[in-house]
Amino acid sequence: MSRLLALAMAAALASPSPATQTLPAADIQREVDLALAQRLREAGSSARIVAISGVRDQSLPAGRAKAEVGAIAGRWPRARAGVPVRLTVDGRAVRTVTAWVETTDVRRVLTYADAANARTAGDALRLAAGDVDMTCCDGSAVADADALRGQRLRRAVRAGAPVLPSDFEPMPDVAERQQVTIEVVRGPVRLTTIGTALADGHIGQTIAVRPDASDSAVVARVIDKKKVSLEE
Repeated sequence: MSRLLALAMAAALASPSPATQTLPAADIQREVDLALAQRLREAGSSARIVAISGVRDQSLPAGRAKAEVGAIAGRWPRARAGVPVRLTVDGRAVRTVTAWVETTDVRRVLTYADAANARTAGDALRLAAGDVDMTCCDGSAVADADALRGQRLRRAVRAGAPVLPSDFEPMPDVAERQQVTIEVVRGPVRLTTIGTALADGHIGQTIAVRPDASDSAVVARVIDKKKVSLEE
C-alpha cells in the first residue's frame, strides 16, 4: 500500500496543478499587436508595428484569462515604447506586464540639405526631399518651403533631419545684430542715422540699439522693419 501511495504522490507532483494555467507570451503579443494596430488606423497614422518584445509566458490562476492593453505614456507612435498590459482572470486583475513595441513610419518629406544655426531665415535654407522615419519626431513635416517665408530657425538643425513647423518662429521686425535705421524727431526736425540692434524686437517694443557714431547704447522703439525711433 505504501508503494502505491508513493507512486500516486509522485504522479500528482509531476502533473501541472489544475489551479493554475499558462498564458503564452505569443497570445499576449498578439493582443498588443491587434490593439495598437487598431489605434493607429483610428488615428489615421501611416506607422506600422515591426516588433513586440519583452513578454514571457505567464503563470496565472485557473479561469478565463484576458490581456488588456493599456495606454502608452508620452508621444506615440515613436521608435520604441513600453505598453502596459494588465492580465486578468475572471475579471480580476492579477498583474501588469510591459511589452516593448517598435514602430516605423518612413515617409518622403522635406529635409535640411545642410546643417544650419538658430536664427537662420527660413528662405535662406537649402532643402531636399528625403526618406525619414517620422517616428523620430512629433507632428508632420513642413509640406511646402513657401511656408517658411517670414520665419527663422528657433534652434540649430542637422543635415538630413525633417523640416518641422516646431523648428521655426516668426522673424522679428528687427533682429539682434541687424543694421537698423534710427530715427530721431525733435519738433520739426527729423534726423536719421544708422546703428546696430542689440536685441530682437517687434513693432511697438523697445530695444537697445547702438548708433554707429557712438560707443554707447540707447533705447529705441521699433516702428517698422529694420527701423526704430529714439525714445526721448
